[in-house]
Amino acid sequence: MEILERARVEWFAAAFGLVVGTTMVFVPYEFGAALFQHIYTHVRPLGSLFLVGSATMLVALLYPSWPGVVGWAGRALFVGAVSFYWWSTTVLNNSMTGGILYPLMVAALLLERTSRFQGRGLLAVFTAVVALCFGMLMTLSPQVYLRFSLLPVAPLVRLMGVLFLASGSLLAVGLWRKQPGVCRLALAVLGLLFLNMLLALGARGSWAGMGVYSVLALACWVLLLMRQMPSPVGVRWRLFRGMALASVLPILGLGAVTSTLAQRALEAELREKALQAVAAETAWLEQTATMARSLLRAQSRDVAFVATARSGDREALRERVDLLENDSGLFDAAWVLDDTGETLVPSTRLDRRTGNFSAREYFQHALKGGDEVLLSRPFLTSAGLPFVVFTAPVDLGTGRRLILVAGLSLRRLGLHPTLASRSYHVELFDRRDGSLLRETDRGDVLSRAPALELLAPGALSAAEGMAEAFDPKGRRLMVAHAQVAGTPWTVVVTARLREAFAPVTRMGAWVVVIALVAGAIALVLSQWVGRDVAGRLEALRDGFAALGTPALEGGQRVQARGDDEVSQLASGFNEMAARIDRTQKELREAIAIRDQFLSMASHELRTPLTPLKATLDLLIRQSESGQELNPERRRATFSRLNRQVDRLTRLIGDMLDVSRLQSGRFTLTVAPMDLGTLAHEVVERIGSARPERQGLVSLEVPSSPLMGRWDEQRLDQLLTNLVENALRYSPPETPVRVRVVEEPGGVRVDVEDRGIGIPQESLSQLFTPFYRARNATEHYAGGLGLGLAICREIVERHGGHIQVRSAGPGQGSCFTVRLPRAAVADAAA
Repeated sequence: MEILERARVEWFAAAFGLVVGTTMVFVPYEFGAALFQHIYTHVRPLGSLFLVGSATMLVALLYPSWPGVVGWAGRALFVGAVSFYWWSTTVLNNSMTGGILYPLMVAALLLERTSRFQGRGLLAVFTAVVALCFGMLMTLSPQVYLRFSLLPVAPLVRLMGVLFLASGSLLAVGLWRKQPGVCRLALAVLGLLFLNMLLALGARGSWAGMGVYSVLALACWVLLLMRQMPSPVGVRWRLFRGMALASVLPILGLGAVTSTLAQRALEAELREKALQAVAAETAWLEQTATMARSLLRAQSRDVAFVATARSGDREALRERVDLLENDSGLFDAAWVLDDTGETLVPSTRLDRRTGNFSAREYFQHALKGGDEVLLSRPFLTSAGLPFVVFTAPVDLGTGRRLILVAGLSLRRLGLHPTLASRSYHVELFDRRDGSLLRETDRGDVLSRAPALELLAPGALSAAEGMAEAFDPKGRRLMVAHAQVAGTPWTVVVTARLREAFAPVTRMGAWVVVIALVAGAIALVLSQWVGRDVAGRLEALRDGFAALGTPALEGGQRVQARGDDEVSQLASGFNEMAARIDRTQKELREAIAIRDQFLSMASHELRTPLTPLKATLDLLIRQSESGQELNPERRRATFSRLNRQVDRLTRLIGDMLDVSRLQSGRFTLTVAPMDLGTLAHEVVERIGSARPERQGLVSLEVPSSPLMGRWDEQRLDQLLTNLVENALRYSPPETPVRVRVVEEPGGVRVDVEDRGIGIPQESLSQLFTPFYRARNATEHYAGGLGLGLAICREIVERHGGHIQVRSAGPGQGSCFTVRLPRAAVADAAA
């Protein structure tokens, strides 16, 4: 009995609001019956109100710890939507079913929030009252409920009413006496009865009714099958409500927005196409009428034709009329009447019928119309054929005149292919009496135009426009109309929106089905997922508690099972512990590198400063004692001072470049330059600065210039570092080769020496700042280990690549630099 006593109407109301709101938003064009015409223009906003209110109520039910204002806001929106829906669809249309159901639902929803029913639910009571009310109405007025039965026979509907009364009474007694078995039996019967009503309305395409009775049937089956209310605590409940909301509401919301945008875009497209179809039909008819008038006017004023008519030569006159009738390709019949209405020349196509047609309206108008070519109203000829005719008077002089008549068959006009889409219904009618001239669907003529029965009087009085209407079955129609200039005709193009929006309706149905399937999967799997996640979270909690203890063998503190987020969290925890170990190791290495750098830097800086200071002291003492150095010795002294200052400047420059690298301020200034010329300058400068190595550095460059856009200062620094390194780590009298080679799309620079070589284990780290190969340290040649790191940065900033080859210690080495024609930074700019 717990589920029966605690199940709340609020859950039912939220589900009902979601179903009805979804239907209104996704398939608003299905609400076209006369019952919904009062709310049709507000279907989408009303559906959105249902969705927002129901979703807010659902969130408040799933998260009871949230402020109470959330639930009250949802209930207020829902009650407002239901009230408007109830008044518009039931009260104004005298619908008994909705008049009972919706007030009962709102009353139970508000009653549950009172202190007397705190902690209790009224869903079972609400179901029993609805069943009793439906039973009484079906028993007393079975004809009203025929549409709710799959078998539309009044005695069977009365039988349904008896079953409703019996099951509703049984459920009420079971609730009063607290007998779960009796209640379940009654709920099983009610579930079947509501399912019968759902299927009956589904067979008739009543989406709104299907929504409410599907929720009623589902409520009965939930109350029947569930034994107790789920406990809204623990990780399982949290996972369930999160999964349910995340799987259903976003899909519905996104689908609603997408469907609304698609419907509006399609509606705009339909309007545009309808207006285009009207314009095309109007243009064709206007052209036809204009050509007919022009041809008839030209014939009636033709001098030869008038002369033939005056002479009374009927045979010649008949030949002229036959040409008009058969060779013009425009008229279906032509004949001539005298001024008394007698037939002078009959129509061959109308079986040469003769007689007096003075009673015809077109003849009377032609006599009074002066010289104008007039267009008649549609009529049946003496042969029983529907026609409209153009009449033109032929002036014979002396007050005599003939009437030239040319007719258009409405049957042939109806067979002419329409320029509108096949999904459109096209009508052409005469505004003077509303007679139908052309209709694409049925081909009727001379009856009253159907469009005039659908629209209000005067709706088609404008020259052109767009209107909306409902057909006799309540389906919404879009009506575009325009008057044919120069005629009393109006063209109407009608589009049935339900058929036009069928693809959008199917798309919306699929979105709803996906949302329902996602919610069902979340409901079924929530317990299993919650149980599994809860157990693994407990293991992870124990692992975090042991975070301060030594790592287990293999460094894995928490076992990671599976490949989901919890497993990733466990793996992340293990990786975090491993990263802590690595960070500590890297920190120790960084401290060692720092100490090594400080030692090297102090030593390297002291090396040029010591002789620099000694030489300056010597110069000062000699200056104080008045001794003067001979020019040769003074030049040698200044040269030593200059070399030490250059060395000191180079060391400081390298440290500044490394600082710029680490801070991201190492930039290039590119400009057109010749790399071959720069290579010559570098080799010559190094040779002049090192007389003892004069002639040991050989340079190979192409004879033609190697032009490109590079940073000349940085490339000078690059070549200088590579050449001086080759000389520094090579024995005396050992040559160094520099080659500059042109390649497709760029250039290659090789600096090759026969020096101490590089161990294989040092090649991968040779361009790392502060790193020096083992044999370089043993073969001390000074430096901080920054030059090659700066070289690599210069090359990579140009978009190039630098690499080194060496067969091993004592085998020499070769540094290769590849540069594109234009630096990457310059290309990006």
